Amino acid sequence: MRSAHLLPAVLSAALLAAAALGAQPRRPITPAETARRAQVVARVNATSITLGELEDLLNEAPAPIRATYADPARRREFLQSLMTTYLLADEARRRGLDRDPQLAQTVRRNLGQRVEQVAVLDAVTPEAVTDAEVRQWYEGHVADYQQPEYRRATILVTPDRAVAERAIEEIRRARGDMRRVRDLARQHPADDASRSHDGDTHYFQRTGLPSAGDGQRVDPALAAAVFGLAREMDVTPAPVALAGGRFGVAVYTGQRPALHRGLDEAGVAASIRGFIVRERRIQGRDELLRGLRARLRPEVHEERLDLIRASQVDLGTMPAYNADRGDAAVR
Repeated sequence: MRSAHLLPAVLSAALLAAAALGAQPRRPITPAETARRAQVVARVNATSITLGELEDLLNEAPAPIRATYADPARRREFLQSLMTTYLLADEARRRGLDRDPQLAQTVRRNLGQRVEQVAVLDAVTPEAVTDAEVRQWYEGHVADYQQPEYRRATILVTPDRAVAERAIEEIRRARGDMRRVRDLARQHPADDASRSHDGDTHYFQRTGLPSAGDGQRVDPALAAAVFGLAREMDVTPAPVALAGGRFGVAVYTGQRPALHRGLDEAGVAASIRGFIVRERRIQGRDELLRGLRARLRPEVHEERLDLIRASQVDLGTMPAYNADRGDAAVR
């Protein structure tokens, strides 16, 4: 098949690029090892391909592909493909294609990625994060690992106990029809916030305190009544006496189970190391760029961007790009 013949060429080109961007050969240990690696296996024009260079290129390949090169015939095939790449690259230089602006931009992009790999990614690894740092991070974010149970409800409040009792009967007859429940909640809201959400409380703790970022405080007596219900869509069996002579009714609509994950639980420490590494890499990249800007002092003339003459493109029926959403939006 054609794809099988193309694989060595594609792979050799990719590995050559990786080598050019700084792939490091294994350091020779003995003079004999140095001499072994220095043996020339091929020569293209003035460029020699040594055994060590070929060996390093092969070892850069993904494991499944690398395993195929245990076959001497596959090694010879790879070497021939590598020589083809060198020949074509030499011809490209002869024709001046190495000065092509697009190629130069690609090289700059690859070099930039290589610098980030060496200076940022390789410099910060999970192994560099100590157990003490993991514990400190855990203790500083304990709310992400230790949370009480939260429940959600639709509530209605009325000063008339009889109205509350009739509401309970209507909710039972509704048999889970939340439209009818929300209609009742709109008729008897606990407050303005409750009215705007059709009685929905969002999530709250057993004490009535809301979860961070959303929800509203629920009267502690009503919250306790919701936490006493067994199943979702259950309704409080009787009106709940509230402060100010009012009565509340609640329908249990959702739950967030309690979360208790200790540092010794499988995966917790590893995930924390990942968080720390990601934060440090972001900081490392920012510091690298700050240092480069301070040293190289790049000059930017943003006012000249308006002078760019963008070529007109007929998009036809293609979706227009929505910059606010970052995706394509149908016109």
